[in-house]
Parts: sequence; structure tokens; C-alpha cells
Amino acid sequence: MSKMFLNNLGPKIKIANTLIEKQLNNEFAKVFDKYSLTGAQISLLLYLYDSKGRTVTQKEIADAFVLSHPTVRGIVKRLADSNLIATSHLEHDQRQVVLTLTNQGFNLINDNAEKIRIIMDNVNQRIVLGSSPQEVERLEQAIEKIISNF
Repeated sequence: MSKMFLNNLGPKIKIANTLIEKQLNNEFAKVFDKYSLTGAQISLLLYLYDSKGRTVTQKEIADAFVLSHPTVRGIVKRLADSNLIATSHLEHDQRQVVLTLTNQGFNLINDNAEKIRIIMDNVNQRIVLGSSPQEVERLEQAIEKIISNF
């Protein structure tokens, strides 16, 4: 890779994302060693946990996390194979896959919710380590701007 390529903003954002994702995966691996869950899988479980009592479709997950349908399908399959989520179909639209936490999935998140939040808080603190509140606010605004640009 040329030095010029790494001086561009896009690659720097990708590098930061990769480092953050690796840190989250390493921290989550310590808590969920029996399941070897990734950050994306835990995020999906948390989304379902926070959405209890509401119908959540695979398409909603794809839209919420800005992931492709095949990517979400892979995550869902691994979680279903681990008996952490169950899939079904909407009664009025069989094309729509509905996702729900199994009792095992609910208990896993419920029993570890505080650990998950601590890990996420620690990673978020590390992201902005050494930054002033004003710099953090500008960073959040810049990231929101980047997201809205796409």
C-alpha cells in the first residue's frame, strides 16, 4: 500500500473501524467464550433484546445496521444454529423473516447486559481518549455528516 493511499480519509476511517471492531471482538470473546460471538452478532442480539414485544424482521436488521441481505442472513444462520435466536415468517408475507430471541439467547444477553455495556463504554472512551468535549462533539457531527452523505 502506498503512503499516499493511507493519507486519504476513507482508508483511515476503515483502519479505525477495523481496530475498533477487533477490540470489541476480543473483549466480547472473553465474556462469550462458549459461543465465540462477533460484535455484529452481539449487536443483533442486543437489538432483539431491546425490541422485546415488537416484531423484528431480517430486513429491519439489514436496514438498521446498513448490512447486505446475505450478510444478515449469515449472521442470523449462525445465531440460529447456536439456538440464540429463532426465525419464522410473517403470517401475511411469507417472504419476511421474523427474528426472536430464544430463551437461551434472552438469558445470555440478560445475564451479561452489564458486562456488554461496560465493554462498549470502555471502547467508546478509548475512541475519544485525550479529546476535549468539544472535539468529541465535532467528531460526532463529522461522523453524522459522513453517514448522511451516503
